[in-house]
Amino acid sequence: MRNLRILGAGPVAYYHVISRVIERRFIFDVEQRERFRKLMRQQEAFSGVRVLTWTCLSNHFHILVAIDDRRAAAQESELVRLREDDRHFLDRLKHVYDAGAVEEIGDSLEQIRATGISKDEMDGQVGRLKQPYLDRMYDLSAFVGELKQRLSQWYNKVNDRKGPLWEERFKSVVVQGEPGLLAVVAAYIDLNAVRAGIVTEPRQWRWCGYAEATAAQCRSRDGLFEALGEGIEKKRDGAAWKRVHQRYRRLLLYAGQQRQDDDGNLRANGFTREQLEREESQDFVLPSAELLGHRLRYFVDGLALGSAAFIGETFEQNRSKMKVKRSRPARIPKVPLGSLHTLTDLRSLRRA
Repeated sequence: MRNLRILGAGPVAYYHVISRVIERRFIFDVEQRERFRKLMRQQEAFSGVRVLTWTCLSNHFHILVAIDDRRAAAQESELVRLREDDRHFLDRLKHVYDAGAVEEIGDSLEQIRATGISKDEMDGQVGRLKQPYLDRMYDLSAFVGELKQRLSQWYNKVNDRKGPLWEERFKSVVVQGEPGLLAVVAAYIDLNAVRAGIVTEPRQWRWCGYAEATAAQCRSRDGLFEALGEGIEKKRDGAAWKRVHQRYRRLLLYAGQQRQDDDGNLRANGFTREQLEREESQDFVLPSAELLGHRLRYFVDGLALGSAAFIGETFEQNRSKMKVKRSRPARIPKVPLGSLHTLTDLRSLRRA
């Protein structure tokens, strides 16, 4: 059964994307995760989809992305620039095509512009040549699908392998674009290796956005600025980054602390009380992060995550896909981040 795809609305839509290797095999090691990082960043640069944070483990990956609506004024001006400025358009293609292919497309554009035909006819021919590429930009399915396809092609070639690499169509959860909620989802993603017991500190897992940000990777720092609602224009300000990092680290530490299982025993994976006390002594403040200790399935299977109003709007826009009789959203119980809702009630497995 194909995963249901719910689309967001507004000037910017945010998605938590998850995809797993076929049969959940543990096939990604250092080389494969590095290749994933490279291809993801190339796809990001080509498509215009912004990666706020990400992680790649041995058999699956998570990405939190922001996608500008094509109809938004700022986005329209960028698409107009891509249509009218051949050099800018070709620069975007260079991220996912080899030099020969880009040169061939550039030659075709030059030939059209040198024919001496009327401007309207020339613009029409240029537009028809560029449109298939433009249609793949600022699009969730194209971004994730092409990333997975390119990784599959590389992996199969290197390993003399044939057949599908991925378990199923990727899952996506629409996330309300509220800085606090975006930061919580980002923390959930960055803490994956800690929860899995692979590392004891997210900075130690270099295949995640947080580790990149602490290593001064600008793209990952940009993502944390956006997730926390800080102006990205301040990203080169050392004091601004220190403030953002402090806020996010507080969230990570408390969200990733050891918790009790159903039998009342402390789980092995997570930050210890001693670690938390040490960080608290440095004036960290407890955020509303308990959400990450409960109901983790909602981050993966909830379809959409946000306030009742946000969920209601998302539901109305996707009602025909969901094939349900009622429109009341499913509420996550006992969540300290206000009245948080999802489109899927996982307790009853009914779509709401």
